[in-house]
Amino acid sequence: MDEALFRAINSGLDHPVIGWLMVRVTTFSTWVLPLILLLIGMVLVDRRRGIIAIAAASLAVGIGDPFTFYALKSFFARARPCIELENINVLVGCVDSYSFPSNHAVNSMAVVGAIGSVFRPLLWVLLPIGLLVCLSRVVVGVHYPMDVIVGGAFGICLGVGVAMAVKKMMGDSKVENIAK
Repeated sequence: MDEALFRAINSGLDHPVIGWLMVRVTTFSTWVLPLILLLIGMVLVDRRRGIIAIAAASLAVGIGDPFTFYALKSFFARARPCIELENINVLVGCVDSYSFPSNHAVNSMAVVGAIGSVFRPLLWVLLPIGLLVCLSRVVVGVHYPMDVIVGGAFGICLGVGVAMAVKKMMGDSKVENIAK
C-alpha cells in the first residue's frame, strides 16, 4: 500500500512547476532567511516567549535529528524508494542512507510543534509549511508516505513535548499547549 501511494503521489504530481517548487521546499537553504526573520520577529514580539520558542525548537531538532538518523533509521533499515523502485521521478540526489523515518519530516514538524506551542497563532502558518516539507520528500522521490507520516507525527510530538518541558523549566504560564 505504501508503494502504491508513493507512486500515485510521485507520478500524480509530476509537473515541471510542482517539481521546481518541491525541490525548493525540500532544500534547507530555502528556509534560512525566513527562519531567521521568524526567530527575530518572535523575540521582538515577546522576548521571553521568543527565547523559549527558539530554545524548544533547537532542542527538539537537536534531539530528534540524531536520534532519527542514528537510531531509528538503523533499526528499521528501510531502503529509499529512489534506490529500490524503478520508473519513478527522482528530483534531488538519492543518498544511500535509510528512509524510515524521514529526518526532514521529524525536524520540520518538531519546529512546528515547538514554536506552535509557544506562539499559537503561528501554528496555523507553520503547520502547512511543515506538511508541505513532508509532501515534498515523496514528490522528489526520496521517501515513502509512511516515512513522512511517522516522521511528522514523531516530530510534532517531540516539539510539543520539548516546548512543554522548557515552559515548565522557565516557569512561563503564557506558553500554550497546542494539544488542548
